[in-house]
Amino acid sequence: MYFSHAFYCCIIIRILPSTRHSSSTCEVLKRVHIMLNILNLPRGSYEILGFFVCFRALQYALKNYAPTPSGLKSSPPRKTWLYQNISVSFVHSFISAILSVYCFFDEPVMLTKMLTAWSNTAFYLVTFCTGYFIHDFFDMLMYDASNSMSLLIHHVLVCMAFSIAVFSKMYIAFAVCSLLMEVNSVFLHLRQLLNFHGVSKTCLLYRVVRIVVLMTFVCFRFLTSAWMTNFVIQHRNDLPFLHFLFSATGMAIISGLNIQIFMAFWRAEFRRNQNKQRDN
Repeated sequence: MYFSHAFYCCIIIRILPSTRHSSSTCEVLKRVHIMLNILNLPRGSYEILGFFVCFRALQYALKNYAPTPSGLKSSPPRKTWLYQNISVSFVHSFISAILSVYCFFDEPVMLTKMLTAWSNTAFYLVTFCTGYFIHDFFDMLMYDASNSMSLLIHHVLVCMAFSIAVFSKMYIAFAVCSLLMEVNSVFLHLRQLLNFHGVSKTCLLYRVVRIVVLMTFVCFRFLTSAWMTNFVIQHRNDLPFLHFLFSATGMAIISGLNIQIFMAFWRAEFRRNQNKQRDN
């Protein structure tokens, strides 16, 4: 907790403008430290806020300093924003995919005790992802709300579920299990980035990525969501009724969203190829 307080004190010192009324840096740090102690937020709050700030900073850096593909220079602003948004999402999914798999190797008991198993790595992973989803929610809300309604609903559900896990110290393993879907997200985002950079769909790299997207969709999205839904149903008597109702509703919505994403991917990659073959 003290480390978190010091971390946020440093952030505030960096962003506060210089003022004649502040006698010294130590005095400002002391005041901020007192303020954080008064707030006395539960563990996880500072971590979520910190990761949220990190993702906002990454988005800012990409927008202002990172080069954009040449094909986007004359494109509408929405397309440039979408490229930056997907780039941030790729970073999140890459880290989340690796850590979610690692968590189950690090603490195998999480595979059998999904309701109560806990580890520091899993806890920080869930706070990391909560910070990301809050960032992405506001990013889409500001720039693309009309085209992102289903994802906005998804992000609200995930943030609520992860917040319950973080602040109750329960369901952390279940939350990490849901993050196995990010393995597929890595390749979904990579495919989109390849499109932005103008990589030909006949290129070997693109074709390999497309097949991996299909395989990981089945293994890490459909099978994972089916297993999680079955787990919720089997353990309905072990959960508070409201938690069971929320979990069942959330899994139904996420499963529907997975089907929607898969159908969009299938139409874009495979159905189009089938139509071209028929025309020939």
